[in-house]
Amino acid sequence: MTTSNDIQVGRKLLRILVPINANEDSRWGIQYALRRHREGAQVEVILLNVGEPITQWEVLRFRTEREIAQFQADSAQAFIDEATGLLAAANIPCRGLFRQGELVFSILDTAEEADCDEIAMPLPNMGLSSIFSRDIVAAVGRQQRDVPVVAVNCDGIAEGVDVN
Repeated sequence: MTTSNDIQVGRKLLRILVPINANEDSRWGIQYALRRHREGAQVEVILLNVGEPITQWEVLRFRTEREIAQFQADSAQAFIDEATGLLAAANIPCRGLFRQGELVFSILDTAEEADCDEIAMPLPNMGLSSIFSRDIVAAVGRQQRDVPVVAVNCDGIAEGVDVN
């Protein structure tokens, strides 16, 4: 929730969705938010971790759905707590969310529900690595609705890369 202390007169709050996971490059969106804050923008960050449905029989054979869901929720909380510390140190309001579901849909749906202005994601994989990876950044860019996707590098600098 935004209070009058969060918004200075005449400046709009910039709400940024940052999907995070175990990969270090998912933290690049946090660096982007910190950079925007240092540049004078009033920033609020929504941290999102998505637990995708587990369907591999090798996992389901040894763990119940409840155990898997609890593991995903605990992992999400650890990622969120780590990221929250960086933002809190800079006095940037933030909140963390955990969603279970399909990754791209969950990111886009959360961005709309939380009334975000941007989705900050790491630069998409280029070259051969994109052939072998699930390029979620490009998929979000292609399917995005009203919330623009900002591709950022490891220093939190927005790159002029077409993610569509």
